[in-house]
Amino acid sequence: MKKTHLAIAISLLATSSVALAEEDDTFYGFTPTASVALTTDYIWRGVSQSNNDPAIQGSFDLSHETGFYMGVWGSNVEFGDQRTSMELDAYAGFSRDLDFGGKLPFGLNYDIGVLHYEYTASSPANFTELYFGATITPFDNFEFSAYYYYGLKIHGVKPGEYTDLSARYTFFPDAPAVFSLLAHAGYYNQKDTDSFGDDYWDWKVGAAVDVGGFNFEVAYLDTDNHAAGGVYGGSQGLNDGRVVATISRELGGTSSGTASMLPDGFETSASVALTTDYVWRGVSQSNNEPSIQGSFDLSHESGAYIGVWGSNVEFGDTTSLELDIYAGFSRDIELAGININYDVGWLRYEYPSESDLNFNELYFGATVTPIENLNLSTYFYYGLKIEHTLPGEYTDMSVDYTLPESLGAVTFLGHAGYYNQKSGGDNYWDWKIGVARDFGAFNLEVAYTDTDDADAGRLDDAKAVATLSASF
Repeated sequence: MKKTHLAIAISLLATSSVALAEEDDTFYGFTPTASVALTTDYIWRGVSQSNNDPAIQGSFDLSHETGFYMGVWGSNVEFGDQRTSMELDAYAGFSRDLDFGGKLPFGLNYDIGVLHYEYTASSPANFTELYFGATITPFDNFEFSAYYYYGLKIHGVKPGEYTDLSARYTFFPDAPAVFSLLAHAGYYNQKDTDSFGDDYWDWKVGAAVDVGGFNFEVAYLDTDNHAAGGVYGGSQGLNDGRVVATISRELGGTSSGTASMLPDGFETSASVALTTDYVWRGVSQSNNEPSIQGSFDLSHESGAYIGVWGSNVEFGDTTSLELDIYAGFSRDIELAGININYDVGWLRYEYPSESDLNFNELYFGATVTPIENLNLSTYFYYGLKIEHTLPGEYTDMSVDYTLPESLGAVTFLGHAGYYNQKSGGDNYWDWKIGVARDFGAFNLEVAYTDTDDADAGRLDDAKAVATLSASF
């Protein structure tokens, strides 16, 4: 995936960067938020949904001051022979705080809603739940919540009912680093045991800390479920006890307020994107299906940066995740009154469970701003030899121009790239044109992309791609 200077543009598909939401970033009582997470395993009700591999996850939400909210959440998944790499959940509900005129000795929040689980390329797996829950704060810094999920009948099959009990205690919430202990227990009444297996319990204990703008959580999870072990999990069952580590960040969340813990000169950032198709160098990496994507980055005022970026992928094998690691150096200079940004770095493409696909590239690039709001950039990616195979070379040329605020602040963008594949297939061109615009905390881009590549079948067909993203 193309990587430019991470302090300037971390979002996907050349999407414009988005500013951090401010307190007044509301419209007609609505407030947008977003989140991104990278976890070593996607565990849902005690069972791995990512075949014991890492997962990239993200959400986009819209809440109203009345208590109404709606949103979407996505993650890569891996279910063996099912050709789907993404779970995309849509939800809507109503949540309010109650104090009954100050008569309650504790805080109370109730929450009701509907949740639909969508598996983008495997519709028989889709199902819907209603949920009802409440959270109480019996004393400062301690929260206890109870939720009940009721599965709606689909095709004559009842998905089941799930009860979730969770607790969290936070130490020194006003400190630069906020530390919490957390616990969870859940019971899954499967109803249709012939289809879904026996009823079971799952549980979790862990600790979390907010520091440097991120939330870090480490937890131990286990279950007494024996139905999911060894289905396609290899040597480790999908429901075995395990330690799971997660890094996350929220747009407008509490974690963004602790960046003061960083050493002088360092900054953190993150991004999340939901796109109708993950297109890389003109070819779909998600089998023409939607994709959830995100990044976590650390940069220094000197120009050095490091980061990680992830996306679900679908190659018809046993991996559902691309996880890219990168490091580089980028600085702004002025030459003859023209601003120039140069960028050099290293990029590794990692595919968990499919190490044969992994490769590395070096990249060199520059962005020129000859006039206000106009950016011209060119990047060169050089594939490093792996087992006597050269991945190839890629040249990226891009342009974007943003209209003044008085004309709508719409960004017009274009791209052309040439892939010299060396020993990996025929050389080809790809190109893209599109428009993008910021909407408060979000950015929306719609683009047309195409290629003259004839080796990828339907994966390289011309298509329109829409992307919603946020950087924070």
